[in-house]
Amino acid sequence: MIKININETVYSLVTKYPNIKEVMVTLGFSQITNPISLQTIGKIMTLKKGAKVKQLDIASLQEAFLAHGYILEE
Repeated sequence: MIKININETVYSLVTKYPNIKEVMVTLGFSQITNPISLQTIGKIMTLKKGAKVKQLDIASLQEAFLAHGYILEE
């Protein structure tokens, strides 16, 4: 299991763990497939902020990431 911080930027997470992009797309974060969006918005958006924007509760986010081998931490 890989521990990731939900307050880390999306860009940083995708850079460290490229497979995380697939999980995020299934949760509705489709903008990260656009390299320009990832380079700009991804550098200020965190998982926690993104979940709030997408109206996803943290428990659902944790469950989806856990199914792919990631543990979310604050």
